[in-house]
Amino acid sequence: MASILDDVLRFALRGRYPQVVPPVKTIDKNTGKIFDQKVPSPEQKTLTKEMAKIQKLINEGEYEPFFDVSKRFDVDRTKYPEAAAPNQTLDIMPAKPDTIAKYEKMYGGPEAFKNLQEAYLKGLDIPDSDKWYFMGQLEKEFIDEYGSGTGEKMFKKMFADSMASWTGGMDPTANLRAATFENFMNFKKSGLPEAANQYPYPIGGRFLSTNVKQAQKLRNQGGLIDPKTNPKRFNFSTNFLGAGDRSTMDEQMSRIAFGGNVPAPGTYGLSEKPVHKLADKFGTEPREAQGVMWHGGTGKTGKPMIQFVNEAIERTSKITGLTPKEVVKGMVKGSIPVFGLTAAASMPQNMQTDLLNYMQRR
Repeated sequence: MASILDDVLRFALRGRYPQVVPPVKTIDKNTGKIFDQKVPSPEQKTLTKEMAKIQKLINEGEYEPFFDVSKRFDVDRTKYPEAAAPNQTLDIMPAKPDTIAKYEKMYGGPEAFKNLQEAYLKGLDIPDSDKWYFMGQLEKEFIDEYGSGTGEKMFKKMFADSMASWTGGMDPTANLRAATFENFMNFKKSGLPEAANQYPYPIGGRFLSTNVKQAQKLRNQGGLIDPKTNPKRFNFSTNFLGAGDRSTMDEQMSRIAFGGNVPAPGTYGLSEKPVHKLADKFGTEPREAQGVMWHGGTGKTGKPMIQFVNEAIERTSKITGLTPKEVVKGMVKGSIPVFGLTAAASMPQNMQTDLLNYMQRR
């Protein structure tokens, strides 16, 4: 595949994201208010076209995945106290019996339970709808890089918790991009941009500003996600850490069950209970049941999270010219998706001069 990225930009993107240009003043057609609208930079436009070409080849299977999806395996939950502990979200429910009864009927009444069961049975017929949360292969890369003990801590912080803090309103691809962007900013010892229009391509999402606040809140709390006040994110993180006795109840799961939105505050346990009931019925874990239901209810092609990581590795390898192994090393060090600050150091001297001139012009 012929690339439209010149070598100078390719080397530059090993150490930074595409250029962000100042926003433009725009009038909201609905409210009439003026706001700062993000506009694509020339670099973003070029990269967007290149990403589309790379993704087309990925979708057609024209690449060698770094991780063998057929050999994916789970993380050992006993290494993570939050995951090893018993379910901490099932008891999140209202205090009043009438309110409990209302939401039990909404989330797990005959119609909702029927919808969830049908979604599960449909999901069973979708290849790779199972073992969605199995991330042992990626965890091993962290352990190989940092050593036992520290490797697990870094995997939790940089993957499981970071994914959880950015998950609101994002599909897995966007979720992974945002999570790794935060890792890169941490790697640079930089804070997150305050305004959504200052985030570089391809970082985005419906609730970007909300997710930014969640990421900053998590950082201020020393990396701890409170299961009582943030149950969805807590379960999402610990599901990646090997905890199968809980389920992540998101917007899609609510739509599948009762055509609604996310569980109402203080009712998360009631929304989770029907999934546990179905898991018991079919002899599986709540985490596994939820993943299969999600695929069956949405009709999406089965694609475990480790495959989304594979695709991120391939895109980054093709964009930067780094090998997939170098990309993975950059990922676990916190330089995804631009993988490190080594552009100039890895170039011939004459190319270093060209890069400096190029960046000054930009």
